[in-house]
Amino acid sequence: MRIIIAGHLTFAGGDVCAEIVRGGAAHIAASRAEAGCVAYDWTVDPLAPGTLRVFEEWESEAALGRHFKDPSYLAMRTHLETHAMTGFDVKLYSVAGIEPVYDEAGQPRDMIFGVRVG
Repeated sequence: MRIIIAGHLTFAGGDVCAEIVRGGAAHIAASRAEAGCVAYDWTVDPLAPGTLRVFEEWESEAALGRHFKDPSYLAMRTHLETHAMTGFDVKLYSVAGIEPVYDEAGQPRDMIFGVRVG
């Protein structure tokens, strides 16, 4: 089953997030190279100073479990701990299905997992 990790971290200092992302680039790249990693991103929220958005997608629970033991994960935690974190809200989501957002004509789908929307 696919696993999504999404949420945000907040830090004191307003503009510090760009520095955190630049300093964490090697950790991000190493995580992206791990077996089972589909996506791994840290982004600076342009509307919320001091907020770093996190998004990860893993092929399986096992792949995520291996990531938590990988040196890149441990180095990333050490890197983040060098900054004054003021908040943390990151959650795990299990994915029961995957469908495209847009139909063949490039329009948002009106059926999502068999349910009509809109």
